[in-house]
Amino acid sequence: MAAEWGAALGARYDGVTYEEGGLDAAYYAHLLHLGTPQGPAEDAELLGATGQQMLADWAAALGAPDEVLMGRAGLPVRQIAEWIARRHGDLARRAVVLFCREADTYLADPASRRRTDVREELHRVVERRRPRVLLAHSLGSVIAYEALWHQPVDLDVLITLGSPLGLPGAIRDRLSLGPGNEDRVGQRPPGVRRWVNIADIGDVVAIPRDLPASFPGIDVHHEVSLGLVASHKATSYLSVPEVAAELSRLH
Repeated sequence: MAAEWGAALGARYDGVTYEEGGLDAAYYAHLLHLGTPQGPAEDAELLGATGQQMLADWAAALGAPDEVLMGRAGLPVRQIAEWIARRHGDLARRAVVLFCREADTYLADPASRRRTDVREELHRVVERRRPRVLLAHSLGSVIAYEALWHQPVDLDVLITLGSPLGLPGAIRDRLSLGPGNEDRVGQRPPGVRRWVNIADIGDVVAIPRDLPASFPGIDVHHEVSLGLVASHKATSYLSVPEVAAELSRLH
């Protein structure tokens, strides 16, 4: 993963290319793995109850009409998933359902061992590398935001990519920043000097689009266009000139 992200950045930092060790990754997917479901992982009906509610929240934020969300208390997830596919394409449907599966596993219980272990994995890498920059993509932006509140570290810049942090109900209202920080959701994490957010205009995961409206701690917000097929890929986000410009500020 670090090599892929480094290749996408395609630059040198302190004399070392990102591919050659200038970049490290905090990997957490195995900590959220609940076992192989009996059916396709992108099948919305295999989501648990809170995952299905998350999908309903997602469709509402994407503008699903009342007839799609009718009977929302009963979570008509197949109908909702089909609407996402019709409106945004089947790749978008799969991306949202897969995201809901992993995000719901992480967010299900504020005090869960899984949630703590994921944040600890990020902190372990940060403590070892002592980076000036933290790049956080998709669910990683949610994890990084929580982790930087639970265990603050000094960073020159936090760059969030394709972040769903502001999604009401499904994400924002389930954030846990630790004791004493309950009312600080939306603020820049302590120790972070500059927070930059980048969102593709067609990214169905990065919603709502205007993240600074609910997260005023963001210093700079860039809207970019990655193309329909690659609108949520981390490597596509890392290749945009806005990321290169932020990194060049540190030289």
